[in-house]
Amino acid sequence: MSQLAVGLLVSIGCVALCTAAIYPLREITPAVSTGVVYMLGVLIVSTYYGLWPGLFTSVASAAAFNFFHIPPTGTLDIAKSENWVALVVFFIVAAIASSLAEQSRARAREAERRRREANLAVQAAFALLADRERLQAATIETEALRRSDEVKTALLRAVSHDLRSPLTAILAAGEALTSPGIEQNDRRALAKAVTDEASRLSGLVDKLLDLSRLEAGQAQPRPDWCSIEEVVAAAVEDLGGRGELIRVSIDNDLPFVRADAAQLERAIANLLENAVRFSGGEQSLVRGRALGDRVVIRVVDRGPGIPPADLDHVFEPFYQRPDDRPHEGSGLGLAIVRGLVEVNGGRVWAESVPGQGTTFVIELPFEPRAEQSHPVPQEVG
Repeated sequence: MSQLAVGLLVSIGCVALCTAAIYPLREITPAVSTGVVYMLGVLIVSTYYGLWPGLFTSVASAAAFNFFHIPPTGTLDIAKSENWVALVVFFIVAAIASSLAEQSRARAREAERRRREANLAVQAAFALLADRERLQAATIETEALRRSDEVKTALLRAVSHDLRSPLTAILAAGEALTSPGIEQNDRRALAKAVTDEASRLSGLVDKLLDLSRLEAGQAQPRPDWCSIEEVVAAAVEDLGGRGELIRVSIDNDLPFVRADAAQLERAIANLLENAVRFSGGEQSLVRGRALGDRVVIRVVDRGPGIPPADLDHVFEPFYQRPDDRPHEGSGLGLAIVRGLVEVNGGRVWAESVPGQGTTFVIELPFEPRAEQSHPVPQEVG
């Protein structure tokens, strides 16, 4: 039996199991909110059998969800407009999950291809050279598999939690919009909530893709001369009205650095967004200065600080600060910051005293002034 046929059979089985699992859930939660259960089947089929079986699972899940659980049941007709919203949003998220899973499969196949090529190279080498090549091939394979596992783990966590949160909010707002007694102001607020949560969902998918490219080594920079002052200004501008909460202090004689200005801007923008989120409406500081042969950028927030034991973990994907306050972030921003800084030859770390805020430090190398003859800054934005 072909791989595709097996995938379709597994798909049908997953849809049937998810459909059955929803029935007891309908006693404790509205039926329209239970569609996220089908995501598990979509993810399993997409991860192990590929994009097309995953898309088939998405379509079959949407049809089963409509037929068995969305009133009126037993028919493909949909009586309420909010149920259309739920069904369309479910299918879109399911298709995104299938696509991301297929990318993970492609990376795994690439890792296997590299392993086979490395083995062929080992067989053709001399005795001492063969041992060396085998060791190198094993290292490449381990790293490739590690990256593939990290991508799969990130995808599973995103689908199970971070994607579900905005999806639930969209479904709830869509259902409320159909209420006949809702006032115009409330209707506008709910419509804005749908837009905001959809943007949040889109941003999360973008961050997942950015992190996937960084983990796979596919985010190579395009270095050029760039001005730290202009990069910081562009990052502050990305915050829109929240930019007023950022105070910038950049030394006038700060030298140019050779880096990918667009990547550097994204890294600083993520740090600024993080600082604004945790500073409780107080101003955060961006400080730029030269120390020896390095340019140092510090982003200082007014948040609750980070315990020393957690400072080494803040740049890990999905890390959340260990306090009792709710977090709106996905936990991907700082992981992306580290990746973008490191591919540009720099390093980044956090310094914090609990209760007194946190300082994130970016350190970048620069060439001596004698070699910076009439540099042309790279455009950012």
